[in-house]
Amino acid sequence: MTKMNKKEKTKGKNLGIFPKLLLSILTLSIIPLIVLGYMANKNMAETGSEAIAIARGMGERNLGSAREIGNEAIEDSVRSLDVNATEAIELRTVELARKIADFLYERDKDILLLCTSKPDPETYLKAYLSCKKGVIIPGPWPREMETGKTDQGKLLWENLENRVSWRHRSPDNFKKKSIPIYKEITFIDLKGREKIKIKDGNISDDLRNVSLTKNTYCKAEDYFSHLKSLKRGEIYVSRVIGPYKKGWLHKTNEGIRVKPESAYAGKENPYGQPFEGIIRWVTPVYRGDRKTGYLTMALDHTHIMEFTDHIVPSEERFSDLSDGGSGNYAFLWDDQDQCISHARDFFICGYDPQTGKEVPGWISNDTYQEFKKSGLTLGEFVKDLPKFRDFTQRKKGSKEQLKSGRISLDCSILDTAPQCQGWHRGTEDGGSGSFLILWSGLWKLTTYATVPYYTGIYGSSRRGFGYVTIGANVDDFHKAANITRDNIEKSISKQGKDIREANEKARALIKEDTANNRNLITIITIIAALAVICASIMLSLTITRPLKRLTEGAVAISKGNLDQHIETRSRDEIGQLAESFNEMATAVAEVDRMKSEFVTIASHELRTPIHAMLLAVSGILEGYSGEINDETREDLEIVDEGITRLMRLVEDLLDLSRIEARKFQLNIDRISVEYIVKSAIEQVSLLIESHQHVIDTNVSADSPDIYADREKIIQVVMNLLSNAIKYTPEGGKILVFAEKKGDEVLISVADNGYGIPQEAHDKVFEKFFQADSITSQRVGGSGLGLTIARGIVEEHGGSIHFESPVPEGRFPSLPLGGVRKGTVFMVHLPIKKEKEL
Repeated sequence: MTKMNKKEKTKGKNLGIFPKLLLSILTLSIIPLIVLGYMANKNMAETGSEAIAIARGMGERNLGSAREIGNEAIEDSVRSLDVNATEAIELRTVELARKIADFLYERDKDILLLCTSKPDPETYLKAYLSCKKGVIIPGPWPREMETGKTDQGKLLWENLENRVSWRHRSPDNFKKKSIPIYKEITFIDLKGREKIKIKDGNISDDLRNVSLTKNTYCKAEDYFSHLKSLKRGEIYVSRVIGPYKKGWLHKTNEGIRVKPESAYAGKENPYGQPFEGIIRWVTPVYRGDRKTGYLTMALDHTHIMEFTDHIVPSEERFSDLSDGGSGNYAFLWDDQDQCISHARDFFICGYDPQTGKEVPGWISNDTYQEFKKSGLTLGEFVKDLPKFRDFTQRKKGSKEQLKSGRISLDCSILDTAPQCQGWHRGTEDGGSGSFLILWSGLWKLTTYATVPYYTGIYGSSRRGFGYVTIGANVDDFHKAANITRDNIEKSISKQGKDIREANEKARALIKEDTANNRNLITIITIIAALAVICASIMLSLTITRPLKRLTEGAVAISKGNLDQHIETRSRDEIGQLAESFNEMATAVAEVDRMKSEFVTIASHELRTPIHAMLLAVSGILEGYSGEINDETREDLEIVDEGITRLMRLVEDLLDLSRIEARKFQLNIDRISVEYIVKSAIEQVSLLIESHQHVIDTNVSADSPDIYADREKIIQVVMNLLSNAIKYTPEGGKILVFAEKKGDEVLISVADNGYGIPQEAHDKVFEKFFQADSITSQRVGGSGLGLTIARGIVEEHGGSIHFESPVPEGRFPSLPLGGVRKGTVFMVHLPIKKEKEL
């Protein structure tokens, strides 16, 4: 009997999936339907009327209970939301204050570490360039200017058991840029003369005598007068110094607005000039036991404002543009209660850059009238003004100051804002907390938390560096409760209507002769549904097992294991699918075999004519065919180079085909790691010289000999070196390390080249893959070197991987400045004894 006849005969004896499913459903349904139908006809007529009466009474009672529960739920929700929201924002405030303190303490470490180095412009410049931090770049404004956005849809749960109250928030994809942490780094001598200055990323020649305040930032720094008493390891930290930026507020029908000519104010004025301040760290520099001068590092105050400018205590959480008009934002005060970070930059205390004098803080109109009668300057008046005197929001801010645009916030004299006194009082012991205040007609929660940084002058108060405050509208907390109230009331109303309609309908149905039949149909439907579920479970067990075997086979084929065969136990549709899969797998394996044979044969056939051409061209170049002119020689040299590259490509293809066909033969012999590294470097030495690279080697003395194919392992290291040479700019540096790691030998090749883009990491070892097509065309190469290297290493039982960019500090002698990110390839080879091979 032929194979086809056997299949047709077997197929006739086996039922398909559809007949099996139909028979199962009929068997499970007929018997229960007969029994339940009899019971339904007997009992439904007797119980119908009583059920309607009970349902009516239960409906009325349920409505009453729902109203009471709903009202209690709203009140409980409001209280719970208030407590939880307050606790959450207080915690957020404390965490923010601690982050700021941690950041400031990092600056202590920076200056103490740098002061141990000998004062040197290049050392200071490296420190300046290495200390960078990302800041958020506000997006286009108005938002209608944003283009290129795509709607990625709402991310839903994957497992149905996670769907209850699922909340997902996509990451805030704010644009960022990395800027230096410090505006300048200087070394000054004991008389205050700057000897070294790093500024704007360069070594500056603008050296000044900072013992004179007029030569300091904003003409306002007097730090030099505080330095003589500093001892080794002690640090002086200044307050925030920066030129004051003016701002103007005005009333409109839509509320308070910021005038466009004002300083930067987030969403209210995104195009205004931002506040640009510094905080200066200073510590003495010693040579032996002798103090030789002082190291100063001026922190860019932008990094301090970055902590608070983007905080939003609402569902938004963070924003690239702060919004002082919303009432939901964070701000920062120093230990003297002066504002040093705010959503509106004109509220930040600063100095007049022309005179170096501090711009007086905003006061009430009543207090301003006192000033006018005093005969003093405003600066002298506010300096002698009693702190926190008669603070109340019944007062209005000084119109004269508002008109002049000088309205910085000094909490100690801002007598129109009673919350200032609350913040000051709450942070006296270094603590944190919150309180509610009715502000501008709205109840607001305001939190406060001390910034626990106590270096230098900030160590004289429990308040430390100052304190963070966050303001939030209370109505935002109640929003969820108000929505719940509306939903409950709508639900109760709809529920009452539904109950009344259901009662009337049920009464009418009971009076009709068809009521029992309709209820019986309902029961039949339920039983039928259960039968379908059971049948589905049985059907799943029949289908999923062979499908799982099919899936495993398909996965194995996708990984290159083409020798797959699925056992068939039935002749239904699944069995036929398995047979088709087996035929497909056989065909795929045959095609792969034919491909490998073709590549091998083609490579062998190409080598002979290519070698002949290479010999012929070499002979002509060496003069065996007579003299040739320079132009012909130049053309022949190009031909010679192309033939050589073609020969290398053929060799690579031949190696690759052997690896893929698992016919890669290794000539195992004992070989030293030092010999491998030395031989590989010698064979690429001309390429290294042509690129003017520097190569360093370090083969550990305890590196043992290994048993491997001498030429193949040298080829691996050569491929890695060639890759590093080609993708490193002229005059680069390459390191080759070898050392013992447990039962393995680790050979590392590191460079300070362009590095491998993140998006290309998963494809580096793929055939013919080149991450940068432009660079690859310039440097040459077939894209097979790393693929072959991995094949050779894995044939030896080892592994190869890479890291890019090179981790910071991993290779101290490898410069990674500028655009150089670097790459390090690591080859792990097992240490095997001869008897183990």
